Amino acid sequence: MLLASLALTCLSAAPTAADATRLAKAQAWEELYLGWAAVDVKGFKKKDAAAVGKALAQGCAALLGEDAVMAYGLGEKSAAFAPSAEGLYCLGLAARRTEQRDAAEKAFRDGMKRYPKDGRFALEVGRLLLDEGDSAGAAAALKAVPPKSKEAKEAQALLARTRPPRAEELADAASAPAPKVLDAARPGGPPAPRAPSTTSLSGLGYESSVDGEGRRVRQNSYFRFLYFNAQRDFGQRADYEGSVQAALEEARTASRRLMGVAREQPLDVILYSREEFRLHHGPMAARAIAGFYSENAIRMNDSAEITPRTQATLVHEYVHAVVDELASFNDASLPTWMHEGIASYVEWRYQGQDRPPLEQAKALGALARQKKLPSVAGMSRGPLIGMRDPALAYALSGCALRWMVQKAGMPAVVALIRDAGQGTPFEQAFEKHMGKELARLDEELQGELSTF
Repeated sequence: MLLASLALTCLSAAPTAADATRLAKAQAWEELYLGWAAVDVKGFKKKDAAAVGKALAQGCAALLGEDAVMAYGLGEKSAAFAPSAEGLYCLGLAARRTEQRDAAEKAFRDGMKRYPKDGRFALEVGRLLLDEGDSAGAAAALKAVPPKSKEAKEAQALLARTRPPRAEELADAASAPAPKVLDAARPGGPPAPRAPSTTSLSGLGYESSVDGEGRRVRQNSYFRFLYFNAQRDFGQRADYEGSVQAALEEARTASRRLMGVAREQPLDVILYSREEFRLHHGPMAARAIAGFYSENAIRMNDSAEITPRTQATLVHEYVHAVVDELASFNDASLPTWMHEGIASYVEWRYQGQDRPPLEQAKALGALARQKKLPSVAGMSRGPLIGMRDPALAYALSGCALRWMVQKAGMPAVVALIRDAGQGTPFEQAFEKHMGKELARLDEELQGELSTF
């Protein structure tokens, strides 16, 4: 009777950290799940959030063997409140058992970053990549298992199953001619020389091949690496590729999780040295960005460290590549605010937010209350970077997508992009999938943002 009363209290009022702890102690896992499934972490003190996360992680571990779906739900919520070693490890195992491979790798990689001395995470990443046939990636993960951890022996056994590149492959990679690719964004520069790739590979494992122009490339089913200048030794290239690959795989996972879709065709990734990037895109860009998307390729800057901030930027750029493909590479079918809005909105979501940074949010709120909010129609064509206040333009575009997702859901937004790319006029596609005329969007945003 006490347990039922406690569960009822949790479900009918805002639950507390003490409620979560009591339900976990009583092993009332279903009540714990129901009581916290829709609770937002915002507003909880750090100590209370940690207590809730611990209780949810206990539920995940308890249900892992008998109900992996509910275990995954508890693990996911635990990570949202307070990512712990036990919670992330259970989340990864539950994701793998429910066949959510990308989510499993994300949880384990998050664990590797947060708890580098815990060998479980690197071991599980190695297992996943080995199952995918990515021997190089598996070897890199397994070598990250701490030598004094209890997982070290098993990691060494799995390392024996990874095959190092053969001598002839190393020679081919080192002597590959430089691809003649110039950045299309450079003033006066020619466009990228190739159409979207249709090569089909399976899994994350990389293969060497020769493209139609006789250039040797490295690619898997998701990414195709090209070098602006191939005159670097293989060791340098492998290390650089590895760090970029990990960052872009995380961007692909984020897109799949937050949009429900990811890029299907392999995406070109052009790797510049720091000197090359500075020469073609200027010293300011070389200092400020890790990479950007242009002409169906992500262009990577070797001088930029991949930090959480630059990782979020790469998620933004990867979303541009996804939208391009969804729109059948018909760039003019979508207004600029739609292109930039969805990339900005997914970037916010990736960072755990659903609105712009505080400064832009406050500015938009003030303009909305004064009824001076810019019109999205004024951001339909041309780059937002050229506007008077680019940061505000990006924020407003993201808020327009936020409203669309709240109104009709992300699947409807994806369907709208596909329809527009196939030739349906954008205003018609908008009304069909959003249930309102495009002309009403400014009015809707005025009311929505006035609460910021």
